[in-house]
Amino acid sequence: MNIAVICGGISPERNVSLVGGLAATNALESLGHSVRIIDPAFGSDCIRNKEQITIDPSILPSEDILSLPKQRLLECVMSSAFDGIDIAFMLIHGTNGEDGIFQAMLEAKGVKYTGSKVLASALAMDKVASKMMMSAMNIMTPPWAIAVKSKGDFDDDDALQEIITDLSGSLVIKPNNQGSTVGMTILHRPDIESLRNALIEAGNYADVILIESFIEGRELTVAVLGDEALPIIEIIPEGGFYDYKHKYTKGETAYHCPAELSNDVAEFVQNLAISAHKVLGCIAYSRVDFRLDDEQVPYCLEVNTIPGFSSTSLVPMAAKEYGIEFPELCERIIALS
Repeated sequence: MNIAVICGGISPERNVSLVGGLAATNALESLGHSVRIIDPAFGSDCIRNKEQITIDPSILPSEDILSLPKQRLLECVMSSAFDGIDIAFMLIHGTNGEDGIFQAMLEAKGVKYTGSKVLASALAMDKVASKMMMSAMNIMTPPWAIAVKSKGDFDDDDALQEIITDLSGSLVIKPNNQGSTVGMTILHRPDIESLRNALIEAGNYADVILIESFIEGRELTVAVLGDEALPIIEIIPEGGFYDYKHKYTKGETAYHCPAELSNDVAEFVQNLAISAHKVLGCIAYSRVDFRLDDEQVPYCLEVNTIPGFSSTSLVPMAAKEYGIEFPELCERIIALS
C-alpha cells in the first residue's frame, strides 16, 4: 500500500507526534509498504524525510511553530502530497489534528484515513462534551465545573469560591481541548487565588477550562482495539503526578502491564473502556484513561482517539502484552479503519 503518515502539526503535542510518526513509518516500511511522511505545519511543502525528524519529545515545541496559521493545514491537504495515497495514517495529537479538523479536510478531498471520524474525534477532544456523553450512559466520571475565559469567569471571586465549595477537596484544572496534560494543574488545597492562577495557565491553551474533582487512587489506562479491550496498564509516576515531563522523559514513570487488579475489577474497567469508546462513536482504536479510587470505583477521565504511538507508548505496550507486535498493530489499525 501507499501510506501517508501524518504527524507533527501545530499543536503543543507536535514533538510527541513526530516521534510516533517516525516509529510508525519504520514499522510500516518493515512490512513492505511505501510510506510518505507528511507534516501539515509546512503547508504545501509538507512532505518530509526521516532525516529531518530529530526531536526530543520531552520538550514542548517553540512558539514560532505554535503560532503558525491553520491555513497551513488546508494548504497541505490541497497540495499534491496525497496523490496516489491509499490511506493516511493519522498521528497528529491535540488540536488541529486529533479534534476532527484535519479529518474533515481529508474527507473533503476524498482521502481515507485511520481512526475515528470527524464527529467522534471532535467529541473526544472536547472534554466537557465527552463527559456529558459518558454521564448520559452512566459511565462514572469525576464531578466537574467549567470556566470560560471570554466571559470573565477567571475574575469572578464568588464564582470561583462556589466551584471550590461545590467540588470540595483537591481539584484538577485543564484546558478543555488539549492532551498530554498540557496546561494542567492539580491543586490539593485550592483557594480563590490558586484557582485563578491555574485557570490563567490553562487559559493559555483554551478558552473553556475544565475543573474536576481530583480522584485519589490509582491511574489506569485501557487501549481499545476494534471491539476488544487490551490489558490494563497502571501508571505510577515518580512524585505522583503524571505530567508532560513524566509522560515523555525516560525513567520518570513506572508502568505495570497488566495492572495488578482482581479479575472482577479488571473486567469491569475494560468493559467501561469499550463503552466509552462506543458512546463517542470511536473507530479502530483508542485509549481510555481512568482513576480507580480506594473503594475500587473507576472514574473515566477521557478518551484519546489518537493516543501516543511510539514503539514504547501505552497502546503499543498493551498490544505487546496481548501478543501483538508494533508493526502488526499498525496493520490492524489500518484494516479496522
